[in-house]
Amino acid sequence: MRIFHTSIPVRNPKRVAQAIAELTEGATFDFLHPGCFFVTFGDTGSLIELYRKEIELHPGDPGNPCELTDSNSPGTYTGSHTAICVSANADRVLEIAGAYGWRAEIHRRRVFRVIEFWIENEYLLEVFPPEFASEYLAACELVCASAPQGER
Repeated sequence: MRIFHTSIPVRNPKRVAQAIAELTEGATFDFLHPGCFFVTFGDTGSLIELYRKEIELHPGDPGNPCELTDSNSPGTYTGSHTAICVSANADRVLEIAGAYGWRAEIHRRRVFRVIEFWIENEYLLEVFPPEFASEYLAACELVCASAPQGER
């Protein structure tokens, strides 16, 4: 399996796109919807879309695609988050967050470390520099190895 993209609701899509491009050594582009951007990085097709926070996705009428509509009351936080692996080391990730005025801290999740990188101090981007990514992947290997045969 491969995840092609994710979208993140933000207040300033262009600024967030620039920050993520710095983290991932990616490139930013205008998105199809006005005021939205996306960042490409790594494999072809891997990207992060940055939607204006007030945009909501709604199912279209039967036979029609989803619709993007504006909300009058966007929330501050969300229950979702995104995790990415980057080539920058932990110090560089913390430096980028500081340059944008965003909170970023290293935390331990039992058997691996992760940087909680709070985009606009509202959206959690879990960032795994190389030294943390290997810990995360090792933990995933343990989980997969311990799963019963039919449950993998």
